[in-house]
Amino acid sequence: MEYRLLDKKEINQVILLVDKVAKKHIFNDYDQEGIDSFNQVNQESFYLDRHNLTYVALENDQIVAMATISNNNHLSLLFVLDSYQHLGIGTKLLEIIDNLVLGDLSVNSGIEAKDFYLKAGFELTDNLIKKDGILYYPMVKKREVKQQFENYDQVIEFINSQKDRVYSLDNFKRYMDDLGNPQLILDCIHIGGTNGKGSTTNYIKEVLKQARYRVATFTSPALYSRLDIIRINDQFIDDKTMVKYANRYVDLWLKYEISMFEIEVFIAIMYFIENNVDIAIFEVGLGGLLDATNIIKPMLAINTNIGLDHVDYLGHDYQSIALNKAGIVKDGIDYLTGETKPECLEVFKEVCKKHHSQLLQVQPITNIIDGNNVAYRYRNYDIILDTPALYQIKNSALALEALLYLKKHQLISFSDDDLLQGMYNAKWPGRFEMVHINPVIIVDGAHNKEGIDAFYECAKKYDNIKIIFSALRDKDYKHMIEKLLQLTDDITICEFEHVRASTAKDLAKGFEVKIQPDYKQAIKESLHHQGTVFVTGSLYFISKVRNYILNELNG
Repeated sequence: MEYRLLDKKEINQVILLVDKVAKKHIFNDYDQEGIDSFNQVNQESFYLDRHNLTYVALENDQIVAMATISNNNHLSLLFVLDSYQHLGIGTKLLEIIDNLVLGDLSVNSGIEAKDFYLKAGFELTDNLIKKDGILYYPMVKKREVKQQFENYDQVIEFINSQKDRVYSLDNFKRYMDDLGNPQLILDCIHIGGTNGKGSTTNYIKEVLKQARYRVATFTSPALYSRLDIIRINDQFIDDKTMVKYANRYVDLWLKYEISMFEIEVFIAIMYFIENNVDIAIFEVGLGGLLDATNIIKPMLAINTNIGLDHVDYLGHDYQSIALNKAGIVKDGIDYLTGETKPECLEVFKEVCKKHHSQLLQVQPITNIIDGNNVAYRYRNYDIILDTPALYQIKNSALALEALLYLKKHQLISFSDDDLLQGMYNAKWPGRFEMVHINPVIIVDGAHNKEGIDAFYECAKKYDNIKIIFSALRDKDYKHMIEKLLQLTDDITICEFEHVRASTAKDLAKGFEVKIQPDYKQAIKESLHHQGTVFVTGSLYFISKVRNYILNELNG
């Protein structure tokens, strides 16, 4: 027996099933008003409503049972064909529904079903009620959630303290399968690639927001706090909500041995469903094929580019990395890329052919204007970005192409004004971002070869440059420092706390650069610089520096 979410194409089949079972088992207890009221619910619009989540049980591709949960806390419908009753199918559907509910689960039980729900742990909350001609027993299954955690730091500490865990996407897939794969209800966009994922996400999000969509994003790494990776219309998930999910699901997380990142992906999915978002954009954490975000089924999969990063995990050449990142391609889902290297495109073509997907590419960009606000022409649009970062032209053009694709396929709708204003509104913290005025201090998250090369093209137009740098030890920091020395010989190497961070002494070895392990002191010393100060080398590093400057230095 297969259990999964209802496909829109199957709605008529479910309507007929519900009608057949209702006529035999519950309509005898209803008057005509009740029958009419019930039939008004059992309509296509009910199953298309985002507040209703319907699961089905199938045998040989035929639906034999269904269950619908409404508003994440009420079991609206549960029907099983006569020939499949008393086989545990209804119980299994109820179990799937129950696993999705954070608190109590309510149901208005028909007369015949009362004993079934009582055996399943429900309690009567009132006597038999008649409303709109429908007879039912109001019931509730109360949930006692132990308050194991008080804040999310405790959650992180607890999960990471579990010894000898072997994490794999297999565990996470099995976990989500057993929960009924609720992520499939979301209308998603999936964005992978080496650099520019966050920026591309941001450009898409801002245009959709401008068009009045409720947009959720899952991005990494965190820039402000660990909570900022999960957002709805730029509002971070709060600590209280994270703890609520942790206390509810921690036993299952431990049972299935899923990783911290997988837990965060799961929380994002459940949070987005609970808050009824219109579109969810998921940024790949690492690679693609085995990344936890790869359990979603997107409307469109996107690759920004391919660079030589995380080579110990993804491969030591462009083709190997491209193959891993193309792991987010799914059957019949088109794949859009901003990559131009022939060897990578050949890999993408083969993967797309295998999955019957179309490979799409960004079109030529013309009329580029380099200034405080970069501008360019793409297709028939004259785009202005509120940034001096030239590399954002490619990211925004990729986002634009994705938006036009989704609009063409009637998956979203927006006006030209929405597009132009959204593109201009988009600002992504830590990407060529000015965080101090006198002197000008700009932070940029360039953290690999391709990233630092793109940063160089943006920074070379500035005079009298000072650079504060740090990097993770598994990055190609030698190339990065060599490139930065082409901008200036005034480079200070710092340190920051991270499990993969390197010492300033090790980073500086072989280079004529200054060493100041304390990045706060390096920033203080840079305040006397008569020119432009850049901070770069690692997203984790600039996150710490950025928070220090904005929250402590600027006051």
